[in-house]
Amino acid sequence: MPLRRLSQAAAVAVVAALLALLVWDVANNHAGKVAKEVDTGHPYTAPLFTRPLVNGTGTFSLLSMRGKAALVVNFWQSYCAPCTHEARTLAAVSREWSHNKNVVFLGIDVQDLRGPARAFLKRFGITYRNVSDDGSLVGRFGVTGYPETFFIDRRGVVVPVPHVGHIIGPATRQLLNAGIRYALAT
Repeated sequence: MPLRRLSQAAAVAVVAALLALLVWDVANNHAGKVAKEVDTGHPYTAPLFTRPLVNGTGTFSLLSMRGKAALVVNFWQSYCAPCTHEARTLAAVSREWSHNKNVVFLGIDVQDLRGPARAFLKRFGITYRNVSDDGSLVGRFGVTGYPETFFIDRRGVVVPVPHVGHIIGPATRQLLNAGIRYALAT
């Protein structure tokens, strides 16, 4: 009988520990907080991620950029009409900044098949790195539609573009350049 009670007590302890872990995770969940904070003018630490590359082999890790460069992070989908509207602008601005090793463009292709995603990149002459996302980054960043663009400084902090926050909808050359300059200055 004592062994049975010990087993029951151990099971209750495991359940209690799992419940405590769940409560901690819910209390510390940053889902969607990036966009909310940035759009109210507050910088926010970017959630770390490692995702597979769409236009190549291997992975890209946000942590690998810490201390090295400011990032322009654009969420998109190959079948998104507004994304096709901004694609050439993003490709052109990325080429204009390609001489500056302190600026890196990163596309995040959301819930897309690899074939259509690669065709989209080729169609619009996009040569900067793009990663595939299963939707988890959308939730962590608080993306509500496509396209959306964030700017991350060298410290790994998502910075708000003054008077804008992050770019919702197709990015213009003017807003991209403003965001890049702001991310470089912080």
